[in-house]
Amino acid sequence: MRFCGRCGHPLPTHSASGERERRRVSVIFVDLMGFSTLTHGLDPEELRDLADEVLTVVAGVVEDFDGHVDAFRGDGLIAVFGAPHSHPDDPYRAVLAASAGLRAIESIGKSKGLDLHGRAGVTTGVVVAGSVGSGRVREYTVMGSVVNHASRLETAARPGQVLVSRETFEATRHRLSFTRVEGLELAGFPNVTSAFAFAADRERDSDPYRRLPLVGRKRELQELSEALERARERGRGEQLWLVAEAGAGKSRLLQEFASRVDPRTTLVGSLRVRRVDDFSDGGPDWDALAAQVLGVSSSADERTRLRLMQEALQRYLPNEAHWHRLVLRSLALVPTPTWTRLERRDVDRTVLAWRDLLQSVLRSEPGRALLLLCPSERFAPRLDEFAALVADADLPVLVVRPSRGRDLPEGAQRLELEPLSREESLQLLEQVVDPVFGVAARALVEQVGGIPASIFELARALTITQDTNVSSSLVSLLQTRLDNFSPDARRVLAVAALTGERCWEQLLAAVVPGAAAHLGPLLHADVLTREPESELGEHVAYRFRSELMRRAVLHMIPFSDRPGLHLRIATWLEQHAPLAFSEAIAEHFVKGGSSDAAYAHYLAGAGEAVADSDRARAERLYGALARLEVDAELHAQGALAHAEAALGWGDAELARAKLDHAVAFIRDCDEDSCAPLREALTRLERDVAALARSPATVLAD
Repeated sequence: MRFCGRCGHPLPTHSASGERERRRVSVIFVDLMGFSTLTHGLDPEELRDLADEVLTVVAGVVEDFDGHVDAFRGDGLIAVFGAPHSHPDDPYRAVLAASAGLRAIESIGKSKGLDLHGRAGVTTGVVVAGSVGSGRVREYTVMGSVVNHASRLETAARPGQVLVSRETFEATRHRLSFTRVEGLELAGFPNVTSAFAFAADRERDSDPYRRLPLVGRKRELQELSEALERARERGRGEQLWLVAEAGAGKSRLLQEFASRVDPRTTLVGSLRVRRVDDFSDGGPDWDALAAQVLGVSSSADERTRLRLMQEALQRYLPNEAHWHRLVLRSLALVPTPTWTRLERRDVDRTVLAWRDLLQSVLRSEPGRALLLLCPSERFAPRLDEFAALVADADLPVLVVRPSRGRDLPEGAQRLELEPLSREESLQLLEQVVDPVFGVAARALVEQVGGIPASIFELARALTITQDTNVSSSLVSLLQTRLDNFSPDARRVLAVAALTGERCWEQLLAAVVPGAAAHLGPLLHADVLTREPESELGEHVAYRFRSELMRRAVLHMIPFSDRPGLHLRIATWLEQHAPLAFSEAIAEHFVKGGSSDAAYAHYLAGAGEAVADSDRARAERLYGALARLEVDAELHAQGALAHAEAALGWGDAELARAKLDHAVAFIRDCDEDSCAPLREALTRLERDVAALARSPATVLAD
């Protein structure tokens, strides 16, 4: 609504374009194949429930890889990596998420006796991302040919196959294996006849940071040590959330901390979600805990495991036959009854049994503590339940849970994982970058924000970049850094990037309301830096710390937003900048679509260049004048001014040529404006003729 429904007062308007950004993303289309045929005997409600279950699981897989589910479409879904937040390896995540989603579909089908299969298409490219709709119905989505391309690839894929576009292939081929597929016919994409089918993940279960010496993190290691000792001394559980965005090195830090604890005084358990055929059922992987805490390896044969577990249970939980059965069932060492008792407890009794088992193990060795590393995963309620129960027990245990910091319990104890310092970033970079690219890498390391995963991606991007332009990998990497800032802060950066190499605080405030509040964080993050002096006197000047970052910001500004921003920049400069800025002001007016306004500034800039004896700059500006889409009168004036400048340079040939241009434009002018132009033309023709006869005399005059 444009007006208040009560009083009729005009409501403030917010341009939808201000919420949009150009972003490099990877788009996934996943679809169930032959779903209607396979389930033709089901009741419509059963069919709906099955489709809901399958798509909910696939959506969970996408979210496990930190992607965004954009929409559900019939018996499929659309997901995006790179919007509304991004990672330096979004194409890699997208391909793996698509493959894992297809395996999850097959796993659900097997559990229900159905031959369920899916297919997927993945593409990478630039889209416009933001809210679409009107009134109250507004949803975040992405639009562009990349989305349609992913849909066409999904349709062309075979059952269980992930087809990816060439750009996705180029972005991931150094980490994933593919086979080429030829002879495709994709509606709307006549020039695309081939794609690449995902074959294998060459880096599966590998962490490049894991193989390297830990860099930095002294403060975090100290705080973890203090929390563990506190739990040991109090004899009470404690839960600590290790908070940072993806790629900050949470897993690597915990691996290092676990390796440093004394095994004689601290048991280490690493609990994770149980997975069957790559599909999570949301429960804890008790096999892993049994191996780490009780020494009962899951690789042993079933009879040996059963014997060892029975001995451990008899030792730690004597006379607790019911608890024994629950623990053994959780390890699939005894059959689960076909019937289930109606559960009246708030807590799963299997979880209680394992809690009591851990408690007995620790009490058998006074002074020994337990370090339990437990991930924070979506759709894992029983894992969360167990972690909370153990942390609240009379146990000397520290439960550490890495998390991205979203939806933490109220009052949760947090340990924030800060980005690496510049020195630490350089130290890590030297371990992973090819020495050939060392100089370039060191120049860019500040722009990736001290995130280890981004530093690795920087090294990879530099290695595969074939030219001096900003590669798509580097654009994605810097887009990830920009996502750390709010949309309003990114708006400030957009105006600064469009302004040019330098911008001014008052200009930013005039174009973006509240801009001053965002400058501090942008300066602190070393994206912008304050200039010691300003060409506009009292107006404080800023510039980007790196031109590469400025160009990355420009990549994200929608083309439809740019003309309006350029006009506002030009108008502010017109009011506050000296004559020396005439060319810059004119260029902003041109990009804003106002050629008439640009004309006067180009003409003023050319006149200043003539006065400064800078012929090259004057020629460039007169040339820009001639290319403007303005009326014949302005073109005639420009040509006459250029001819007069040529006279001053003693170039009769150039002056004559410009007068000929002026004559052609004057013919198209109306009579009112024609007279003064003809007078100027006559005078200049006389001067050109005199120059041709006696160059020295005319130049002296």
